[in-house]
Amino acid sequence: MSDVLRLRLPLTRVAAKRMRRSIAGLLSASGVPPKAAREVLLAADEAFINAFMHSGDVAGLVDVRVEVRTDRVLVEIRDRGCGFDPSSVDVEAVPDPMATHGRGLFLIHHLMDDVEVRSHERGAGTLVRMVKGFSRHRPVAGLAK
Repeated sequence: MSDVLRLRLPLTRVAAKRMRRSIAGLLSASGVPPKAAREVLLAADEAFINAFMHSGDVAGLVDVRVEVRTDRVLVEIRDRGCGFDPSSVDVEAVPDPMATHGRGLFLIHHLMDDVEVRSHERGAGTLVRMVKGFSRHRPVAGLAK
């Protein structure tokens, strides 16, 4: 069984706030542990901000899909912008902390367990697919008070 959230949002800062609230509500209602939920929220926000800042599609929409399963969260953020070459970004290189941009994909890759970026430089948009695993804490028999 899984819980699913689907959103189609404009590329605006207000929409980013709505996305964060909606995802946080789903993660909380689904019992995702707080640490994993924070990391998922930050990664989703970074992917949305990347679409907002770099897609070139100022009047466009972003599709957001979040699925919570028993032991993992899947997040997909898809824009319809200009695209880019994902291999041009070194996600292992620590970004310059003084730079005004350039940390999004680095953070996403380091917060999530699995990340796939599909993009085409010919304007077909970008899909960021992220997976975060988690374990639910269950009280050990005999230790609960």
